[in-house]
Amino acid sequence: MTARYAVVSLLYVIYILTIGGSDSSGGAGIQADMKTITSLGAHALTAVTAITVQNSLGIVKTHDVPEKIVSLQIKTIIEDQFPDAVKTGMLHRGSTIRKVSWAIKKNRLKRVVVDPVIRASAGGQLLEGSAVTLLKDLLLPLAMVITPNLDEAGMLTGKRVENLNQMEEAARKLKDLGPDVVVTGGHLEGNCIDLLYDGKDMHYFQDPKIETANTHGSGCVFSTSLATFLAMDHDLIEATRLAHDFTRHAIEKSYSCGRGAGVVHPGYSPLKKRIIAKKVG
Repeated sequence: MTARYAVVSLLYVIYILTIGGSDSSGGAGIQADMKTITSLGAHALTAVTAITVQNSLGIVKTHDVPEKIVSLQIKTIIEDQFPDAVKTGMLHRGSTIRKVSWAIKKNRLKRVVVDPVIRASAGGQLLEGSAVTLLKDLLLPLAMVITPNLDEAGMLTGKRVENLNQMEEAARKLKDLGPDVVVTGGHLEGNCIDLLYDGKDMHYFQDPKIETANTHGSGCVFSTSLATFLAMDHDLIEATRLAHDFTRHAIEKSYSCGRGAGVVHPGYSPLKKRIIAKKVG
């Protein structure tokens, strides 16, 4: 596979604001987001919404950051370093969704990528059941694109999503809420297919599945790299293609980490020693 990254000198800083939870195991969440953004040559800004107590075997406890502090983190960042793109991950509570949605709308933040994190791959609920409706009503309409996996697409639409036809159906239904939709298909039987629906056409990004249990953080890497490529002025189709490729590289270089599922390695890139800053040409 040949990665298609545009590389130029870093003439200015690209800021990516990631809003989500901290993963004490270092494999997903804010930690994975920061590794991804840094690997792609941009600067990570963070607003932490929750602190998870977890390891490779699962989540033990979740401590929510007060929504006023979440809001203040975003406000303080924006006053000094306005983000070129925003990625949201674990929000956990309805009150946090309200504050984050309000901040995005008030500050007219653009290139918003919403990863609708509902459940951890290692086990544990990352979004309260009562907050799903608020996510759909308040946050998704503000997003440029959302990136649910099969389970999340099913939870958001109320229908099982297990094959390509069901992915297409879910994408159409979620598009009715406003944003473009990428349903990630890493858990499909057979090939891995990420499906982008832009309201007009279906776009398919397909490769053979990488057989490994070390996939912790793959969803975070995909959504964060997508936000970063959008900030580099790639259009959505090309940004999705690049995010698909980048995430595959991270999975290919994944490693065991603890007694449970291992982690992907977004610090790895075929262009690791170069700076990826902006689309050219």
